[in-house]
Amino acid sequence: MSSTGPESKAPPPSSIRLIHRTNRTLPTHALHLILRPLAPFLTKDRKTFPQGSPQLSIPASARKRATVTERKVCDIFCYDIVAKSSFSKAVRNSDRCSRSPKRIYYFAGGGWRGPPSGEHWGLVVELAKRCPDTTVTLVSYPLAPASPAPMAFPMLQKLYAEVLEKSRRDGEKVILAGDSAGGNIVLALILDAVIQQGEQGEKSLVSESEPLLPDAILAISPSTDLRRSNPDIAKIAPNDPILRIPFIKETAAGWKGNWDASDPRLSPLLAPDWAFTALADRGVQIHGLTGGYDILYPDAVLFREKCEKAGVQGEWLHWEKQMHVWPLTWKFYLPEAREAKQWMVGVLGRC
Repeated sequence: MSSTGPESKAPPPSSIRLIHRTNRTLPTHALHLILRPLAPFLTKDRKTFPQGSPQLSIPASARKRATVTERKVCDIFCYDIVAKSSFSKAVRNSDRCSRSPKRIYYFAGGGWRGPPSGEHWGLVVELAKRCPDTTVTLVSYPLAPASPAPMAFPMLQKLYAEVLEKSRRDGEKVILAGDSAGGNIVLALILDAVIQQGEQGEKSLVSESEPLLPDAILAISPSTDLRRSNPDIAKIAPNDPILRIPFIKETAAGWKGNWDASDPRLSPLLAPDWAFTALADRGVQIHGLTGGYDILYPDAVLFREKCEKAGVQGEWLHWEKQMHVWPLTWKFYLPEAREAKQWMVGVLGRC
């Protein structure tokens, strides 16, 4: 294998199906106006977690709507969420969910330093209920600053290998999903698996096995480049209701530790082109959502375009004038958030 990886193949046309929405309803506009002055408080650190995976308190609302089971995999707490049998067949059929066994591993955002919020729990339980033949596993990964990437990522690599191997044995389809920092982690993990296999093949000249890969990725407002150097970030910043440039730089610095921000394990956008081509060749789908009023959006679009150039199949929803991870607000009856949530359910059902 050459230093540039396997030879590139001409990508098929329109490998990414992009839905572009532009409307913003009055309730969503009002929420943005309310959030803007509160943003510094909402993103302020309240607690520093010790090294390792934090054990989570399962909300009563989650237990009411689903069966939640705690387990530990490679020293990381995981929470398996299965819908209760009372869920109606009518809703199942309307969402066209697959009947085949499926597992979604969900990594919640929070600047790599906060555990899943109540909104995250609400979303993962909803996904489990909308796709009742799917188990959704919420992953409580180690958090910065006590567990920055140089410490946490090797743990996540072990978790990744363990759960992919188990799902292969069990005959499950596997989807890795995450929002914001969690989206960064799932994209970094899958590309790292390909890169590591490529480096091993280059050293041995013959690769004995292919890397374990999920069937699909779903990234919601992912952070794809921790260098934070894209000039378009500053252009969008005045419209972002919740994120500020100092915040995204501070959280990126806390997660990267002593690694260079250009390391693909931190910035999946910077993974080599051949790694994206390898994902296309293996049929791994990468789906995503981006909002036009999100300062992380410009880098996420570059990532989407890199996927398309390599021929990676996927469905993406871009919604102008929507904030960072806006689908998390679906419980507040915001039309755009509820529609985005339904779009996610449809995509997951087709995986």
